[in-house]
Amino acid sequence: MDSTDRVHMVGIHGIGGIGKTTLALAIYNSIADYFEGLCFLANVRENSNKYGLTHLQNILLSEIFGNKEVKVASVQHGTLIIQRRLSRKKILLILDDVDDHKQLQAIAGKLDWFGPGSRVIITTRDTHLLKCHGVEKLHEVQGLNEAESFQLLIKKAFQNDEVSPSYAGVLNRVITYASGHPFALEIVGSNLFGKEVEDWESALQQYERIPNGKIQQILKISYDALEESEQNIFLDITCCFKGYNLTKIRDILHAHYGDDMRYHTQQLVDKSLIKINKLWHQLTFHDLIEDMGKEIVRQESPKVPGKRSRLWFHEDIVQVLEENQGTSAVEIIYFGISLGKNGRKGEE
Repeated sequence: MDSTDRVHMVGIHGIGGIGKTTLALAIYNSIADYFEGLCFLANVRENSNKYGLTHLQNILLSEIFGNKEVKVASVQHGTLIIQRRLSRKKILLILDDVDDHKQLQAIAGKLDWFGPGSRVIITTRDTHLLKCHGVEKLHEVQGLNEAESFQLLIKKAFQNDEVSPSYAGVLNRVITYASGHPFALEIVGSNLFGKEVEDWESALQQYERIPNGKIQQILKISYDALEESEQNIFLDITCCFKGYNLTKIRDILHAHYGDDMRYHTQQLVDKSLIKINKLWHQLTFHDLIEDMGKEIVRQESPKVPGKRSRLWFHEDIVQVLEENQGTSAVEIIYFGISLGKNGRKGEE
């Protein structure tokens, strides 16, 4: 943190469960002593949907001034009070899990709402709303490396550093499965706490076939926020086109839907669902995002593949063709190469 009197807004972004809140909390705890007022507004998306923006404004004002009697009559009234009462106060404000620009406008509308030296840190899955709000300092949270993943998994699964060598194989499989995703490591590690190696292997087979519900739920929030057309394009991409050249994907999808795909694919990038490799212009995404998309399609018809909208797993395709199970629901059949049991590339 620099010592200037400028007010700074910083955006922390990334996929669900990747550690945005954890990072923001660590920053909050490390620099809190430098400020006159503090507020960590957790779960902005959820709480604004449940209780409204005035509820969040009330929390902000009461946290900063320690006055539980502060009550705002409307969002407009709240913004006026925030501007008037915070403009001369150096504060640290964390807005955690923002998903709508209106939330920022109601709580941290402009830099001059806050006193000199203030810091506003925003965590979100949506980089577009950060740009719309004029946030210039952006930080994307990356996944854990192998050593960090191992450390977190051991902590959750064994709660000490003493691990039998017999667990080495399954621990590596979990780390590969989670691909540096902290929430996934915590869920799997907690679920397998105190379990034998055989239990780990059985659970992993299940996770690789059908994603864990809690992991699926936190990732699917971003998918649910998409428009229907973007949801369809997301499912096409995650089921069939990982690693493809972006221009080629846009051409294929344009032929299928008839629309220009630039806006739609950019929406997926903005929502932290996919990434574009700038050097090779390839489209990629986290393995758990891929699993999430494929599970959404599998749930369309868990028992009968021929009733799903997309087919990519070779055994499902062979079953549909040999048993003549195809229906009008099938939109895409993708013949990939080297597909593993769960349909991921390069696992066979």
